[in-house]
Amino acid sequence: MSEEDGMIVENPSDEERHEAGGKLVMVKSLHNEIEASIVKTLLETAGVQCALITPVPHNVYPFTIDGLAEIRVTVLESDLEAARTILEDYESTAADQSSPREDDPQSQ
Repeated sequence: MSEEDGMIVENPSDEERHEAGGKLVMVKSLHNEIEASIVKTLLETAGVQCALITPVPHNVYPFTIDGLAEIRVTVLESDLEAARTILEDYESTAADQSSPREDDPQSQ
């Protein structure tokens, strides 16, 4: 993502990708626009530039049929390993928080 004259460019241009170190590669595929926005925010907060790519706008076809609702979270190839690590850490933390703890009296 870049800023030009105060405008935010959601998807980096070919020139920006080349300057930043390469092509875009998919790090995650989702079928929920809210979850995709959370993942995008998580990555960008950690300093990893990303773009959400979907074959059709969700406001036109807001349902899942044969992959129409697929949202591909893409990052620069040079950031792929960092993005995977960030997402794995987030998913393991979320899983830990969702499972009941033995010392929690409300879970008994």
